[in-house]
Amino acid sequence: MTKYFLCLTLLLPLFASAAEVQNTEADFDSLGGNQTILERAKALAPEKNVSIVQNRTVSRRHRFELAPELSGTFGGDAYNRTKSLGLNLHYHFNPRWSVGLKYDYSFNTLTPEGEAQMDQAVEDYNKNPANPNKAFPQIDYPKSETLALVNWYPFYGKLNLLDKAVSHFDVYAIGGYGQIQLSSGSVPTYTAGGGIGFWINQHFSTRLEMRYQNYKTKYLDGDRTLDLALASVQMGWLL
Repeated sequence: MTKYFLCLTLLLPLFASAAEVQNTEADFDSLGGNQTILERAKALAPEKNVSIVQNRTVSRRHRFELAPELSGTFGGDAYNRTKSLGLNLHYHFNPRWSVGLKYDYSFNTLTPEGEAQMDQAVEDYNKNPANPNKAFPQIDYPKSETLALVNWYPFYGKLNLLDKAVSHFDVYAIGGYGQIQLSSGSVPTYTAGGGIGFWINQHFSTRLEMRYQNYKTKYLDGDRTLDLALASVQMGWLL
C-alpha cells in the first residue's frame, strides 16, 4: 500500500504539468486566448509592451457581405472614360470561398482626345453644315452591368494597426461573367482579377480590387473588342 501511495505522490506533479499544457494549448486555440496570453505575458514582463496576434477573430462561415462600390476604368475606348457606382452581395461559404452578385451604374465623360475631336467636328460643322469633313467620335458607352462572381481567398494575414487594433486581411482572386448594357444594346462580358480584403471586426469590411474586363462594342464600321482595367474600392457590412 505504501508503494502505491509513493508512486501516486510522484505522478501527481506530472499530471498537473500535463493539465497546464492542455490549458495553455486551449488558450491558443480559442478565440478568447489572445487576452489570456497577453495578461500572462504582461505579468512576466510588466515593463514591456507585449501584443499578441492569434487566430481568425472574424468569422466568415455562412455569412453575407453587402458592399457598396466606387470604380473607374483604364484603357478601352480612347474617347470615353467611365466611373461607376455599384453594389455587391457576397455569400461566404467559408474563409476560402464566396460567390456574389454585382450591379454597377455608369457615368461617362470624354477623354481629352475625345473632347478635342468633338470640338473639331463641331467647328467644322458650323463652318460647313452642308458637307462637313470632320467626323464626330464614335462612342458606344456603358450604362450599367450585372455580374455573377466567384471569389477565392488563398492567402491570409494580420496587420497590427499602431498597437491599437489588429486588422485581418485576405488576398483573393476573382472571376465573373454577366451582361453589360451599352448605348447600342446589351452584350455579354467577363472579368477576372484580384484584390485584398480587410476584415476590421465582425461586421465591417473593406476591399481594394483590380480587374480585367472584356466585351464587344458596336460602331458604324463594325464591332470592336474592348479590353479594360478597372480599379475599385468597396466598403462592406458583414451580416
